[in-house]
Amino acid sequence: MTYKAIVRILLVVSLFVCLTTAVLAAGNGQNMRIGIREGRGSVAVMGTQAVGIYKNGALWKKIPANTPVHISLQGSGLAVDHSASNGPVQIRPMDASGAVKITDGYTYRGAIECIKSPGRWGLTVVNVVPLEQYLYGVVGKEMSPSWSAEALKAQAVAARTYAISHKNYFKSKGFDMADDTRNQVYAGVNGESPSIRQAVDATSGEILTAQGKPIEAYFCSSAGGWTEHSENVWGSHVAYLRGVADYSDKMPSYRWSVATTPEKLAANLTAAGKGVGKIQSITLSPLAKRPMAVGDRGISGRVLSMTIKGTGGQVQVTGNAFQSIYGLKSTLFDFYEGQGTAPDPDIAKKSRSTVLPIKAGQPLTIYGFGWGHGLGMSQYGAYQMAKEHNTDNNYYRTILTHYYTGTRIEKLY
Repeated sequence: MTYKAIVRILLVVSLFVCLTTAVLAAGNGQNMRIGIREGRGSVAVMGTQAVGIYKNGALWKKIPANTPVHISLQGSGLAVDHSASNGPVQIRPMDASGAVKITDGYTYRGAIECIKSPGRWGLTVVNVVPLEQYLYGVVGKEMSPSWSAEALKAQAVAARTYAISHKNYFKSKGFDMADDTRNQVYAGVNGESPSIRQAVDATSGEILTAQGKPIEAYFCSSAGGWTEHSENVWGSHVAYLRGVADYSDKMPSYRWSVATTPEKLAANLTAAGKGVGKIQSITLSPLAKRPMAVGDRGISGRVLSMTIKGTGGQVQVTGNAFQSIYGLKSTLFDFYEGQGTAPDPDIAKKSRSTVLPIKAGQPLTIYGFGWGHGLGMSQYGAYQMAKEHNTDNNYYRTILTHYYTGTRIEKLY
């Protein structure tokens, strides 16, 4: 989930906040509509076993296994192997154990539906698949299948919750969610593995709720020691997205650094339209033991804003803007002059004053922690917690309620 995706979601929150567990409990894993292709002139699919071509809900053609079927635009409708169809068509396995493959892509459970792309040229390809089977192809793309079972279960519940709360997210496009980082990465059967199916099955129907509604189950790769309050990331207070301790200090991507110089910093600022001449100082509270309570950093220590002064004036730069300028892994960063091992904010004394003087020609290091926006569950944190409690078969519940404050795990079906 990218930062842009998070911002977009704010615009559609009103579409799903009324979804209560009572409404959602109908059916054992409702169907999801996942957008696979958009704006295509044609697509070819085939079944691992015999498939049926359906239009208007009725069987139209039968196609043998491993025989490509070509669907293309034809006037105001579609054509299947040159036979016209005035409306959408679905390709479904004739046997429940079958699957449908897009010849230039993945293989999918459920059905493949082709429709005219709403509001644009081309056709749209949608995978219509039961929720639990959708998760088989999601969880292993968001978390390594080799990770501890309790971490995978936590990811399965978070992914299921996300799917439930984002149903109809792309309704105007003819599907619920995309198969990429706009929502959750999904690879159909190609994303499955035994450990992932076991994690999904072990948590079947479980979602996270707050006040009886599915939550926004955001997650990031690593929170770098502390997660962040939602208002410090997207400007809106969400009671269950509170900053909490993140136990990912033994994991990859926990700590990182970028070596630069005052001259390169000045050039990068100028290129971003924030030039101040030769850099003289950076005003920013030093990163210290979390939780923090200073005006220019969030509770996790993530930078909200800082002031950079130069010979040509000064400029205020947000943490998000500076992250973009330097391509940093997170906004949880700080500076020190010179090279060597970066300070540890949770054990070291303050490494510098709030105003950091910058000397021309002196090496400057940007060091930081974590990878991602820092909201909700830290995936590496979940893995480390699970690994340290690998004898507790229900520890995934502790992981989830730790990262999502005040939530409950409820079973919809």
